[in-house]
Amino acid sequence: MTYLEFVYAADLAGVAVFATTGALAAQGKRLDILGVVVLGIVTALGGGTLRDITLNAHPVLWIGDTLYLWVAILSAVLAFVLSRYIQYPRRMLLFLDALGLSLFAILGAQKAVALGMPDVVVVMMAVITGVAGGMIRDILTGQVPLILQWNGEMYASCALVGALVYVVFSHVMTEPTRWLELSAMTIVFVFRMASIVAGLRLPEFIVAGHKLESPEEARNLERKEP
Repeated sequence: MTYLEFVYAADLAGVAVFATTGALAAQGKRLDILGVVVLGIVTALGGGTLRDITLNAHPVLWIGDTLYLWVAILSAVLAFVLSRYIQYPRRMLLFLDALGLSLFAILGAQKAVALGMPDVVVVMMAVITGVAGGMIRDILTGQVPLILQWNGEMYASCALVGALVYVVFSHVMTEPTRWLELSAMTIVFVFRMASIVAGLRLPEFIVAGHKLESPEEARNLERKEP
């Protein structure tokens, strides 16, 4: 498999994974199959679309190659059908989301590098590509996006670390290889899973003299303020 073939295959795999997480996130939302498919599509293609528009890369990936769209649709439909017969734990959704994050973040960085973008833009595109689709999914299903959740769980920071590793070693190597991308993807995935399993957290914002113990306490504090 050549480098470009690897990138294309990984991109399609990321679309399939995120489309599945989008469909599974519809659990309990009383959506019909069309709603589930729409949720899967925006989850799978939202980050890449925003990245391409920001980078002025035309046509947008799923318009230039409709296979992306078909993979998203078929993955969402498959998840819709299988979820009727297979009960899945919430950990499965988190696992798939971590996998999609690792794939999309580094592929977003790869595309920005290929377009000759500065390092800081490369890192930003990695984060946007990795988290934007999941944010859209969470907003549409009435959830607080993982990137904004109160508990300080590592999410965007995982994509950030992987992107930094990719940028640094892309300067050291004569040209990016699939091994570099696989290594960076693995770093993102491991950090995200460690956050979930081992409870790794970022430092939370604390006002001097007061520590918020729960989201309920935060809401009560807001109600008390004039």
